Amino acid sequence: MRPGTRAPRSAEGLGARERKYRVRNRLADRGACGACRLVALLAMTAGAAPAQTVDIYSEFSRVDPFGAIVAADRVGQPREILSPAVARNAWASFHVVISAPPQTTYLLYVATNPLNACRVALYREHFAKTPAGWVPDRLTELTRLPDFGVIPDPDDGVPGQSTRAYLLDLWIPPDAEIARFRLEVQLKVGTWVVRPLEVRVIAPRVPDLRAADEAVPLPPVSSSADTAATGALFDDAGRTYPPPRTVRAIIRRNAVQDVALASRVNRAGAGPEALRLRWESLIGTCGDSTAAGPSGAEWYLRLRDWIFGQAQRMPVEFW
Repeated sequence: MRPGTRAPRSAEGLGARERKYRVRNRLADRGACGACRLVALLAMTAGAAPAQTVDIYSEFSRVDPFGAIVAADRVGQPREILSPAVARNAWASFHVVISAPPQTTYLLYVATNPLNACRVALYREHFAKTPAGWVPDRLTELTRLPDFGVIPDPDDGVPGQSTRAYLLDLWIPPDAEIARFRLEVQLKVGTWVVRPLEVRVIAPRVPDLRAADEAVPLPPVSSSADTAATGALFDDAGRTYPPPRTVRAIIRRNAVQDVALASRVNRAGAGPEALRLRWESLIGTCGDSTAAGPSGAEWYLRLRDWIFGQAQRMPVEFW
C-alpha cells in the first residue's frame, strides 16, 4: 500500500449513514429489475389478449354478428359519428356494436351530461338469418342499465358470433335548450372503454307524431336499410309511424319525422316537391329508388342533412 492511501473499509467499518445508502441502492436495483419484469409481463399479456371494442354507427349501417356491415347496406366508408345534429321533439338513433372474443362478459352503460339532456332508450338487436346472411332487426327494450351481456348471445344461437349490437334511441324534448351535451357509451370488460358523442340540439322542432294503430308495411329484413326510410318520403298516410319493435320500424319512424319537419318549412323550399327533387338528385346515379346510393344505405343521411339545413334557415322564433 502506498504511503498516504487508505485501506478500504469492511462493511463492519462503515459509518451508519454509508451502510444505509449502500443497502438502499441494492434494494433500488432489485426494485428496478422487478419493475422491468412486471412491465415485460404486462406487455406480453396485452399482446396476447384480444381487444374488445365498442363502436357507434348510424341507423343505416346495420352490423352482422361478425362485426361487418351487412352486404345490403355496405358501400364505401360509413359515416363517422362524432357530433350528430338532432332536432327537438324528435328521436335520433344509432347502432352500438360490441366485438370481443368468445365467452367474453361485459357491462354496457349509457350516460348523458347533463343527466336530463334527453331521454335514453336502449334496445338489444336480435339477428335474423336471410339468404344474404345475418341481419339485425327484432328489438328488445332494456328496462335497466347497465346491461350485462355475453358473447355469443345465447338467445340468438349464431354460430361463431363475435359481435353483439344494440340500438341507442335518443328523444329530445320539444323545449330542450339549443345547445350541445355529452353522451358516453361505456363498456366494461375488465376495464372501462368509453365512446363519447357530442350531441348538437338544433332549433327546428318536429311536429307531434303518433304511433299507428294499424299495421304499417315495412320492407323485407334483407332489404337495404334506406328502403324503410324512402317508403315514408311520399306516403300520404299522415304523421304516423310503426311501434319501435324492429330496426326497420325505427328507421321508418325517423323518416316520418324528417318529412314532417320538411313540411313545416315549405316556404324555405323544403316542401313535398322540393323534397322529391332532392331525393331524385341523390339517387339519380343509381337508376331507381330501391338501389343503394353511392354512399350505400347512408345516402339517406345526405337528404336529412339537407332538410336540417333548410329548417335552420328559419328564424329561431319560428319554432
